[in-house]
Amino acid sequence: MLSKKSKIFIIIIIAAIGLLTFLEASEPEPVNWFPSYAKTDKIPLGTFVSYNLIKESFSDDIVKDINKPPYEFLLDNDTISGTYFFVNGSIGFDNSELDRILNWVEKGNTLFISAKSISSNLLDTLLIDTDNMVSFDDISTKPLVELVNKNLTTERPFLYDRDISNPFFSEIDTINTTILGVTQLYNDTLQIKNPKLNYIKQSFGNGEILLHSFPEAFGNYFMLTENNYEYTQNVLAYVDSTKNILWDNYYKSGKTFYSSPLFFLLKNRYLKWAYYILIIGVLLFVIFEGKRKQRSIPIIAPLKNQTLAFTRTISAMYYEKGKHKEIVEKQNLLFLDYVHHDLRIPTNTLDEKMLLDISARSNNDLEDTKKLFKYFEELHRKAHITKEELTRLYDMIVEFKNKS
Repeated sequence: MLSKKSKIFIIIIIAAIGLLTFLEASEPEPVNWFPSYAKTDKIPLGTFVSYNLIKESFSDDIVKDINKPPYEFLLDNDTISGTYFFVNGSIGFDNSELDRILNWVEKGNTLFISAKSISSNLLDTLLIDTDNMVSFDDISTKPLVELVNKNLTTERPFLYDRDISNPFFSEIDTINTTILGVTQLYNDTLQIKNPKLNYIKQSFGNGEILLHSFPEAFGNYFMLTENNYEYTQNVLAYVDSTKNILWDNYYKSGKTFYSSPLFFLLKNRYLKWAYYILIIGVLLFVIFEGKRKQRSIPIIAPLKNQTLAFTRTISAMYYEKGKHKEIVEKQNLLFLDYVHHDLRIPTNTLDEKMLLDISARSNNDLEDTKKLFKYFEELHRKAHITKEELTRLYDMIVEFKNKS
């Protein structure tokens, strides 16, 4: 039974867990601003909305999900054509991967990248440099964005009403680069007076490369705020809608699929707390129930075998009183018991076959075996036995057993 102190302690723990669970369930769930850019995520910076917008605007057959690294995909599908579409916080290619992508673009395909940090080896190849906009007059870093094409320009720029880092293209190859979009930090007015480049296009071989430094435009939050989705649609106007859209799922900060069942359990706040309470309950059960049942078992020493000591005492008493005859009879019985139990030979009748079996199983010569039994017989017929005869019998028995 649990003590009164233990019961009070358990009640306090259960009450504390219940209170924490209630407070957690009552508190509004915080907004997850992790820059996932995964097509399955419905968080503010997931691309669930933009991905489905592209599928609806183009067609399901044109939009293809690519879950492999670009190098591996293009190695196996070098004949495929279209636009390789990258959206993430950062995109970084190694040299071999970039070479394969650019070789593919040269054949008449398009590379589209929307990211805050774009692979430096790609920028070096295109003679492009980047920088970040910094506000000296105001701590706010909310960006305004718009396109420069008059057919795609709206009455006012689009505002992203959150403070973020704002990279832009500070240097470009003016001969080969086309400016598509500009940006500026918001400064109490919805006008771009000091434009910075954030969307450019450059021809490369028979293809072209589109670089965009505002990936938030493809995030759920931006697209679902007022009419901001129009900006994203206008950005996509430069993508050929008749060719494949190879949507990259590899260069993503968030996962597009989850293999662990714990993810689905911990993603839901109620299931998560139920899981935690279950674990805490199991631990409490192990601590208190185990303590109650796993009592120490006292060590009870086994009874000592006093047979040998008793035998020695009796034999010493017989020897001191000169009862040699009785000792010989006991020795005879003990030796026959040894033959029966240790050598597994019946001792009902003493004949030639029995002596032969005893000799074989004890590794003694047949003559020595006969000699020992003959000596037993001689002492049995004598009325009085001397100390020397008793000693000789003992030596013969010991020598016989040592050979076994």
